[in-house]
Amino acid sequence: MPDVLLLKDDDFKPLREDPAYAGGPIDCVERAIRAHDQGMTRFQGMVDRNPGEFEGLRVALAAGTETYTGLRLFGNPPHTRAFMLFDGKTRSMLALMDYGVLNSLRVGAIAGVAAKYLAPKGAKVLGLLGSGWQAPPQVQSMLNGVPRIELIKVFSPTKANREAFAARMSEIHGISVQAVDSIEEAVRGADIVDLCAPGHFDLKEPLLEIPWVKPGALVISMAASQLTEEFIQQARVATVNWNSLAAEPAPRSPYKELIEKGLFSKDDVTELGPIMDGKADPRRKPDDTVVYDLTGGNVHDLFLASWAYEWAKEHGLGSTFTLTGEDLPRDM
Repeated sequence: MPDVLLLKDDDFKPLREDPAYAGGPIDCVERAIRAHDQGMTRFQGMVDRNPGEFEGLRVALAAGTETYTGLRLFGNPPHTRAFMLFDGKTRSMLALMDYGVLNSLRVGAIAGVAAKYLAPKGAKVLGLLGSGWQAPPQVQSMLNGVPRIELIKVFSPTKANREAFAARMSEIHGISVQAVDSIEEAVRGADIVDLCAPGHFDLKEPLLEIPWVKPGALVISMAASQLTEEFIQQARVATVNWNSLAAEPAPRSPYKELIEKGLFSKDDVTELGPIMDGKADPRRKPDDTVVYDLTGGNVHDLFLASWAYEWAKEHGLGSTFTLTGEDLPRDM
């Protein structure tokens, strides 16, 4: 067995911290979406949770035509995340990688791609809810996808955190980033609303009121609990995979309740792939609000991890190890 490259979070931090790399994750996501739409990728997932458990154990296997093969593992607590990369033909293991930093880039890039293709014409203002771990890559990717953004209004519950975040993002990106005092203030007048805030399956607290959202705006949702049934009904929905909204064993809320009531179906969802290719548009009129549901992009992980692996090799990063050798016992 050849040596395996071990890549830790510190190896990947430049990809997160340097805006010069922002285009890489966005390119990975776009290629992943097109490969998925063309039937060139394969994916299998498994989730195991004990009763009442927050995250549990999530495993995702992705492969494709002329690609590496990847196995993503999300453990508990949430920061216990790893990615194993394999040769797509020989199946030999190539790398064991930390996936905390890369996951934040992947999520940010999906939001950036969504904004690139779904933001209303002339969008200049971004309303951002959240200033934590996921927020910097979101800003970086948004500005890459929609370079005409001139103002970012950010709200998070802790004043000191949102003010420090606003100052840091203003300095890094050279645009006006303002810390505001409420969700409503961040949302009103924004052309793009990015719900980069906690919204896990065990939290049921919607973040927005319908009147706050500017007609025609794009709302990017990272979790099901962030929006109400009423909000979904009044908007147009886009995503990368219908199954991410209505997958077995059961659809996610609030889509679950709407499907059960006969108020929502696959016909109400526009896939992002055809939108990117100019073959579809979720808006029926310019003032339609679009909700982009950011979940379900698991095949993106493979493309992003492959890109990061090649970048790390080029820069001589990481260390190697082997799982077999003369010094290891053969029998127990």
